Order: sequence, then structure tokens, then C-alpha cells
Amino acid sequence: MTGQLIPYLVFSLAHVLGEFIGSMKIRYFTKLLLMPLLALYYLAGNPDPSILMILAIAGGWLGDLFLMIPDPEKTRRWFKPGLVAFLLGHIFYMSVFFRASAGKIELTMPVITLTGFVIVYCALVFLKLKPYMGKLAPAITVYIVVIAAMGISAVLCLPGQAAGPAVTVIAGAMIFMVSDTVNAWNKFAKEVPMERVITMTTYLAGQGLLVAGYLGFIL
Repeated sequence: MTGQLIPYLVFSLAHVLGEFIGSMKIRYFTKLLLMPLLALYYLAGNPDPSILMILAIAGGWLGDLFLMIPDPEKTRRWFKPGLVAFLLGHIFYMSVFFRASAGKIELTMPVITLTGFVIVYCALVFLKLKPYMGKLAPAITVYIVVIAAMGISAVLCLPGQAAGPAVTVIAGAMIFMVSDTVNAWNKFAKEVPMERVITMTTYLAGQGLLVAGYLGFIL
């Protein structure tokens, strides 16, 4: 199954390289294929695939697509559709992980600690971004709440699943949160050096870990 992840890894590396050297051709070509390749990896590793997981990956693909559309006047007209697409992706991931933990939730110390970390982290992100949100404050606030819920849903899988897959999913959720944070800070607050490289590296790693970890779950 690891071999089936190679196309996604290769195109991810190519995309990050494209971001690093500023090649629009590489960025655009690879970005359209990244989530479909991740979906194929998931389908190849699961004889009974979850439609919710497919929809979660599709949300990422649509978000990528909307944010690829040129906006030379910086109107952010495609930001809201992209935000909604990623928001739906997080909601579908959240649904997947809540289902995986249903009836298996235990408030162990690792679960309590990690849940607290997610809540504090997202609260700090909200407080730091709040002065810069402007008219998008309601949408961004909802997004932060949803991604916090997605992170918590991943953490709650820890007691009921094997440690390896559960930790992989949790790592994916946390890295995804970092990606969204860097992207938002760069967009609304202050410019982050090498933001595109950092955002896409963490985004692609987060997505890949979420799917790879879930494939190891016993449902």
C-alpha cells in the first residue's frame, strides 16, 4: 500500500518545488492532480471506501481549484468559495473521525491533553487574527471552530484505534491546522517569508497523513 502512495508523494514534492522556484506551470499542473492522486491511494487501499472520506478529499480539491483562479486585482472574490470548500472538507473529515471513535471514546490523559492543546491553539489563532479579519470575521470564526472540531475528532480516535494509525491521523490534523494558520496569517496579518512553500508542504503532509492513518483504522 505504501507503493500506491508514491504518485501522490512525487507530485507533492514537484508542487512544493514549483512553489519554491516560482514556476506557475509546475504549480498549476501538479495542484490539479494532487487530491485526485490522494483519492486514488485511498480507494486502492480500501475495498469498502467511505463516501465521507472521498468528499473530504474532494473538498480539498475544490478549495485548491478556487484558490488557483487568478485574482490580479486582489479582490479575494474566490477566497470565500475556496474557504467554503475547505470548510466542507474539514466537516467531512470530522464526520469520518467521529464515526470511527463512536462508542470507543475514553477520556484518557493523552486525549484530554491533546484536546486541550487543540482548543488553546485555535483560541490563540482566533485572538491573533481577530484585529485583521474585517468583514470576513464571521466566516473565519466559523472556519476556526470547525477546524478545532476536526482536530478534536482526530484526537478522540486515539483510545479506540491502534496507536500507529491514530497518531498518524492526529499528526495529520495538527499539521493541517498549522497550514491553515500560516496561510491565514500571511493573507490577513503580515507577510510570511516562503509562505507558499510552508503552507503547501504542511497542507499536503496533513492531507496525506489523515488518509494514510485512516486506512489503518479498524471500523
